[in-house]
Amino acid sequence: MIERIKNADLKELEKLAAETRKKMVETVSKRGGHLASSLGTVELTIALLKVFDLPKDKVIWDVGHQSYAYKMLTDRSENFDTLRTFGGISGFPKISESKYDFFGTGHGGTSISAGLGMREAMRMKSDQSKVISVIGDGAITSGLALEAMNNVDRFGRNTITILNDNDMFISTSVGALSKWFSRKLSGQKYSSARTEIKQLISKLPPIFHGDKIVDIIRKTINSSKSLLTPGILFEGFGYQYVGPIDGHNIGELVETLQDLKHNSEPVLLHIHTVKGKGYRFAEENPRKFHGIAPFDIKTGEMKKPSSPSFTAYLADYLPRLFRRHSNLVAITAAMPDGTGLWKLQEAYPSRVFDVGMSEGHAVTFASGLAAGGLRPIVAIYSTFLQRAFDNIVHDVALQNLPVMFLIDRAGLVGEDGATHHGLFDLAYFRMIPNMTVMAPRDESEMARMIEFSLTLHSPVAIRYPRGSGSGKRASNRLTPLKTCTGELIKSGKNKIMIVGVGITTVFALEAAEKLEKAGVSPFIYDLKFVKPLPDELFELIKKLGITHIVTVEDGIVAGGAGSAVLEKLSELRMSIPCTILGVKDTFSTHGTQKELRKIEGIDADSIFDAVSEIIDKKN
Repeated sequence: MIERIKNADLKELEKLAAETRKKMVETVSKRGGHLASSLGTVELTIALLKVFDLPKDKVIWDVGHQSYAYKMLTDRSENFDTLRTFGGISGFPKISESKYDFFGTGHGGTSISAGLGMREAMRMKSDQSKVISVIGDGAITSGLALEAMNNVDRFGRNTITILNDNDMFISTSVGALSKWFSRKLSGQKYSSARTEIKQLISKLPPIFHGDKIVDIIRKTINSSKSLLTPGILFEGFGYQYVGPIDGHNIGELVETLQDLKHNSEPVLLHIHTVKGKGYRFAEENPRKFHGIAPFDIKTGEMKKPSSPSFTAYLADYLPRLFRRHSNLVAITAAMPDGTGLWKLQEAYPSRVFDVGMSEGHAVTFASGLAAGGLRPIVAIYSTFLQRAFDNIVHDVALQNLPVMFLIDRAGLVGEDGATHHGLFDLAYFRMIPNMTVMAPRDESEMARMIEFSLTLHSPVAIRYPRGSGSGKRASNRLTPLKTCTGELIKSGKNKIMIVGVGITTVFALEAAEKLEKAGVSPFIYDLKFVKPLPDELFELIKKLGITHIVTVEDGIVAGGAGSAVLEKLSELRMSIPCTILGVKDTFSTHGTQKELRKIEGIDADSIFDAVSEIIDKKN
């Protein structure tokens, strides 16, 4: 495919762009995925493959949401229909998947740092090849990207940073830096003016072509552009700024990249694209098609309406909570839609803060709000919150400030795979002093935990999975959650107790039904509190004469809830065997949640097998 691109003329490249978009829409309509971003980078991908010498030159995609065309046009076209399926192609760049994936990405803001490091390694080997980092207008505002740009002047030779500016993050652009990329002087308006000037120059009599007059005009345009566009900012970091240009004009992209290819100084090329380009429904609603489940191509509607999720429940519940508590505020990091804050944002715009792709800042900002007397709620995906670990420790927990963390997408998230699984939150939150950690088995329990958190004057973390729990809705009157108390939700006859953590308690109940049919009757305990552990649990273990404990959690085993139970048993000198079911020492892979839970041994069948094996050994 790359060879075809190298030898193709402009007309053939434009035809290829249309073919690529068509196949991309068809595949994502069946598999789900990040469609809108990838539709916006088709022409850029073709131009990069046309101009540069891969794999000698390196292309690094930030986040990876926009890399589908790249996957298709490198060496994965034939397998693209396996996108995001178990054993198939990952939805994100992955070093182990292809020689053309030079750096694995799934979190925003990494491409410039990685590119500088890769280029420095190449320099030390006397390799003068290029490193091209593609970053979006959302990711470039992250702290990591700004830290990287601060080192461009030193390490940036033979690097090109391409700013893909579609005036939209996952939701919408926020913050001063995004406003800098204002449409007034960039994008279509600037490109139109630039085109008109080029046309004017081309109409000058032939005697002037190549003359100093034309050179002066061009230099004047470039110097004024640097003052009137974001160029002045990037030039301050040490870049040579070029653009903005039309990111859907293959001819202009190829021409510009060919010029830049021979420039050894660090360059930032600013391109303007349309998120969702080429598919009407994605262009009209890029937020919906940023990450979407399988859908009908003709209507743009999802084929199977999803069950009400923890996030959707939260979206309905939080506005009611905020009506009752005027001191509550909420913070998200560029994802009000994904974390269920969109309705709250509409109802209380002055009390919901979207700080952009800056998780560390979100947490420390929340600690400042708490120190000022408010009760902040920080809603961030588990995988992204781990980027703010030191802020959680130093700025929240150490000062014992009442910040509530609502940790969405905890556990195995499914098709997004290793970069997005929320496997580590239980382990890293549990180790932090002053922290209370809870996990609800259903949506109603989540609401009870939030209500309980407001009675505390210390930091709290509540983690819940992608998708739905039992679907149980909270009534207007919620039963108060008692401090550090779990719940024995099933009595048994055998001396085995299954301790469920969050959503795995639902799986334990399913396993119990099957076990009962096999003549085995275990006790089932919903832990609720991972830290501090309920003293009641260990009192029950003694009282009931439990001889074996099985803990189940949808997180990494090392340092998780099962480890906490073992530690407490040791502290109490209780010699009771404990089987821990959870994700072992792995990042897991991509596939459906059902497939992954089975593979990692935490679904109902796995619990059934573990208990059956214990019974067999006892017998």
